[in-house]
Amino acid sequence: MFDDERTRPIAVPGANRRLRLRVMVVTAFLVVTGILGYVIFQASAAGRPVRDGRTATVVFDRTAGEQVVGNHGDERFRTASVVKLFIALDAITRGPRKSDEAQIHRMLAKSDDAIANTLWTRNGSSAIVTRTVAALGLKNTTPPADAGRWGDTLSTADDIVATYRHILALPKAKRNLILKPLREAPRTAADGFDQHFGIPSAFQDRPWAVKQGWAAGHGAVDAHTTGLVGGGDRYIVVILSSFAEGTDLGVATASATSAAESLVPRLEK
Repeated sequence: MFDDERTRPIAVPGANRRLRLRVMVVTAFLVVTGILGYVIFQASAAGRPVRDGRTATVVFDRTAGEQVVGNHGDERFRTASVVKLFIALDAITRGPRKSDEAQIHRMLAKSDDAIANTLWTRNGSSAIVTRTVAALGLKNTTPPADAGRWGDTLSTADDIVATYRHILALPKAKRNLILKPLREAPRTAADGFDQHFGIPSAFQDRPWAVKQGWAAGHGAVDAHTTGLVGGGDRYIVVILSSFAEGTDLGVATASATSAAESLVPRLEK
């Protein structure tokens, strides 16, 4: 190719160095801005708006013998994994085999779905819910429309509180089969999900026992935190929440945590 001197850029001393410096500065600015934006986005999950969310919160003070918080306690929600309390309670009431005890512990502590499927099918599926409703006198709990989908069982915060009160009144051996795994619930559930949202996050300085629930799909996103808080299991705390399908599950669980944190100054240590 013909090389015309007139087509070559004029070399200006220091110009290339200044250009490279400007490019480096702009690149660094964009990287830092991107990282900062991501951190802010994650940190503000609890403050992000949720789509069509609804929440029910009920707290029963066992020392006072009365309900101290009651917001939408009779409103029904899809239970998700909170129904595993019913599955465990029914199995224990019917007299579990010794081998079932380890399975019940894992199902409750790590929210293991595979074990829930096994016990649900073996013990009569929807009949588990029907028997629990009758035995505990639950008012607004119904089996799932599709008997194969235990997580679609419908219940209320009031009925879940009644379930915990029943569990706490069981003979010690049976009571501990349920409460011990709830006290030992690890941060990471069987499916890899961080289940320490809500009660465990808000009440880190107090004893707790929890059965959490989370689900996305089939028309909704659910995030439930339920259990016992305080020395001597003083408080039964139930927070049920549901949001429009498509809501980020992290946003839903952050909302449940915010609801639990709002209770901290209201519940005595």
